[in-house]
Amino acid sequence: MLVKDQADPTQNGIYTVSEGEWFRAADARTARTLQRGTTVHTQIGSVNAGRVFEFSADEPVVGSDAITIAPFVPPDISQVVGAVVTLRDETQVLKHATEASAGQAAASASTSAANAGQTAADVASTAANLAGAQAARDASLYGKGIFPTIVAAIGFGVAGFSALVGGAGGTNGTFDLAFTGGAGSGAAGRFVVAGGALTMILITAPGSYTVAPSFSFAASTGLAGASAAAVLGRNVEVGEYFWTEISDGILGMYTVAVGPVAVETGVRTSAAEVVGLIESRTVGPVLITGSVGGTAVTNTSAYYWPGSLSAVDEFLSSLELGFGAGAGTIHIVIAQVEGDGTLTLVSQQTIPVVAGPSSVNSGLSILKPAGSVMGLQRTGAGTWYYTAGSIPNGESKWFTAMVPTSHTAKTVDFVNGPQWKATFTGEVGTKARAAYDTANDLVDIVGTEQLVGWPNLVNTGTNTPANYSVIMQTPAPADGHITEIDVGASGAGTANIHVIQYNGDLTVNVISTHQITLANGVSEIPLSIPIAAGQYPAISGGGYKFQNSVNPQGIPAWIRSGVLSNGAIVASSTLHRYEVAFTIKTGLIADAARALTGGTQNTGMNLLADADPNGVVDATAIFASAAAAHPNPYVPPGSFALTAMPKWGDGFWGPGKPFVGGRRFFVPARPSLFNLYDGFRAKMAEHIANNDVLCLIADSIGHWALASNGPAHWFNRVTQFANLGIADDEPGMTALRPSSTYTPAFYGVATSGTVSTGTRGPLGESIILADGASLAFTGAYEQVDVHYTRDAGQGSLAFAFDGGAAYKTVNAAGALALDQYSGPSMTGQAASGNYTLTAVGGPVEITGLIRLGIKVPGSRPRLRSLRAAHGSYTFASFNMARLTSAIVQASYAGGKIVPILALGINDSFGTAPATISTNITAVLNTLEAADAPRILAMPPTRPSSAWDGSYTGGRTYDAALGAIRQTYRSRNVLTIPIDGFDYIDAGAYQEGLHFNDVGHDSNALRFIEYVAEGG
Repeated sequence: MLVKDQADPTQNGIYTVSEGEWFRAADARTARTLQRGTTVHTQIGSVNAGRVFEFSADEPVVGSDAITIAPFVPPDISQVVGAVVTLRDETQVLKHATEASAGQAAASASTSAANAGQTAADVASTAANLAGAQAARDASLYGKGIFPTIVAAIGFGVAGFSALVGGAGGTNGTFDLAFTGGAGSGAAGRFVVAGGALTMILITAPGSYTVAPSFSFAASTGLAGASAAAVLGRNVEVGEYFWTEISDGILGMYTVAVGPVAVETGVRTSAAEVVGLIESRTVGPVLITGSVGGTAVTNTSAYYWPGSLSAVDEFLSSLELGFGAGAGTIHIVIAQVEGDGTLTLVSQQTIPVVAGPSSVNSGLSILKPAGSVMGLQRTGAGTWYYTAGSIPNGESKWFTAMVPTSHTAKTVDFVNGPQWKATFTGEVGTKARAAYDTANDLVDIVGTEQLVGWPNLVNTGTNTPANYSVIMQTPAPADGHITEIDVGASGAGTANIHVIQYNGDLTVNVISTHQITLANGVSEIPLSIPIAAGQYPAISGGGYKFQNSVNPQGIPAWIRSGVLSNGAIVASSTLHRYEVAFTIKTGLIADAARALTGGTQNTGMNLLADADPNGVVDATAIFASAAAAHPNPYVPPGSFALTAMPKWGDGFWGPGKPFVGGRRFFVPARPSLFNLYDGFRAKMAEHIANNDVLCLIADSIGHWALASNGPAHWFNRVTQFANLGIADDEPGMTALRPSSTYTPAFYGVATSGTVSTGTRGPLGESIILADGASLAFTGAYEQVDVHYTRDAGQGSLAFAFDGGAAYKTVNAAGALALDQYSGPSMTGQAASGNYTLTAVGGPVEITGLIRLGIKVPGSRPRLRSLRAAHGSYTFASFNMARLTSAIVQASYAGGKIVPILALGINDSFGTAPATISTNITAVLNTLEAADAPRILAMPPTRPSSAWDGSYTGGRTYDAALGAIRQTYRSRNVLTIPIDGFDYIDAGAYQEGLHFNDVGHDSNALRFIEYVAEGG
């Protein structure tokens, strides 16, 4: 046990606990073992668990000399110091070049984080109030910075290891790593044993050495044959910075020159101030063991450590997790703790996790605002573990059954701690570690950003009269630009933005005028209007909102009931609140902002920069503003939540993924004169008008594999997009049999009772419901129908909603007739509920299921779709009988089949090219004989080399593709060229052949875009 802070400091030290008298530990009772620089890693404790302490007396005589023990300041600050010094030097040059003010200290980063004129010591001094008790241990994981001596700084430390041999027979767990031999001291680390073998080594402090030490893994009882070689690296390289104590409690900063030699910089600060720069702490009392001694988390509750609550903003910089043998993902949840103890969601993010006990720190910098806690939620990928029993140190955990929404109640208990530890770094420490080398960094470093107008705008109140003018009584502090105006309005319109010179006698002159377009909502409109120091921003033209006689902020404005012109008379008023706010940026901050948006030209590239790319915060108003500001707004990477898509997407382009009411809305990858929604529906217009059915005839890629859920499948995406704002239809199902890997449950259909597999339908596989068996599903449908077999001895099919009496019964008995249509069967429902289709009085064979969503009144007509796809099928699998069944089912609404042939990959594994052409020709002949008005095709995409062993007689993909392409071309089949895209390197495959969610999404985009623009 570590004993410190005794009234008699000679009694401090490390003791062996016993029932009677305590004795100094065998390895901590001499001057050598308690000398300055020796560190102690505490494992448990009610206050100091997980911390690192350092003995700081020079060779104390045990029993007579004072033994001082203090928190260990880790060798981790050189990168921070280097960044600070670099900022100091660079921004001093910028300061002199622009004659800019130095600004505020670094800790007040909310207004001007860079503090151009400050020295590194000034920055450290300002940050001292953020010094925290947990800074040392966690920062020590990452590198170098503060050293006990100059020699230790420019010497060598343990940088890593090589030649790891796992061994066998060890006790599983996480242990302290011991260092033996060598020449030097101060290294520390941990190692992990799983499955009896050494699996991981983590160096937590490099120490200082001239000869490398050896690793000892004796802490894992029984471990034999494990080994690894320590690798030394210079602690501080030439050109880097470090700190060391030059007098009691005072640190000096040095740079390393060629030699290596240490050169003093003249910068001084205290140890506490430097700790303040990197203030960090760790939360999580449970050892990270993964499957070794852990129990798998099986639910999707979100688990929080109460200790993650803080009174200041923090950033998640590292996360330790206990996972199983397979890699996976984890969901990070940040939630505000309300006054009544409930939780309200702040943000959420999913990150990848490697297998086993691990530490995730690359790229982590997630804001956890003051007053909030962090939790983790299990996702479907990988296995996460908890430790059964009481949580160590008497700590508790919180959990919610799902990700909280607003004021969600939490549960508190003291058992079964989830295996996660988080390192949180304070705001100044996080910003100091960042590389300030982009245009955004310049925005933080030089210049000012000023918001002129009213905060928290709304689009309610009273419309300002036409030609009414408002001038904000806040002048530009220096030459700059008006870079944005936010306006609250209830409808479309125009207004004028002015730069005004106030003459001092309630008259003004107009310097410049620019027109903007208003839209319903609070619009953020980017601008690039020069404004000189002392000039004022103004708006005129009416149409924006104001709150009559309500201005609680008392913000003054000059107003005029009329247009603005040179010499116009204005009146000063604080009576009303106008829903207008200007952003003025000056100096280099304005130059950088203008550079990011294309200079003085509005390119449309940055109009959606403020939209939430995680799909959480509604971005409808920002998209509407972008549509009003530019004909071709760029949609950056990310997912964006919308309630409506402005102009049905006219002009929008880019890689981003808008979701309207949760439904994917596709925009072209390049600027286009058309939007894909209207373009796709225009190409499908004849089929929509004739009630034709778009029918996917495909193999496993078109059937199911390997989308994460039904709505994410590419063909479902196409159906959703085509019917957006019309109805949430499900593509018709033909794969209803229960005997396949691809079960109906994937598309939300469950079976009960005795069911078996028949041989009819578009796939040659139907489902036969025995008497009393049923199909069940949930949703909001206005029409539910089936295709069934009429035959002697068959029963009836009863349609019911929410367990009520049957609203329709279809008799399946009679002379043999295939693919009979049960409808149209209107459900009479306008809300979501549970549908049950039950066989009564005998068996019923079903070959297809139709589910049409509730149609929005007055909306456009729907595009109907049907899926006839089966894993492992080839062109030959769709023989005359199966195609005839698909053709009949596609005619249920009076139209004809519009097939999409997405076959061929299974043919390439063993069928001769000539035979493939023959089989395609037979399929096309059957479809053309049925008067299919159009045939579309999607050639197979190239598999990865992992599938080479599946080919018969060598890799034959190219030969098969040649035959497929040639046959389609000779028959004038519209071919969507998805085979011209590299799905392998794009990360769009799950296992080298079948699409993952990214692949399904990009496949849907390629299909829609090609049909819309060229089909």
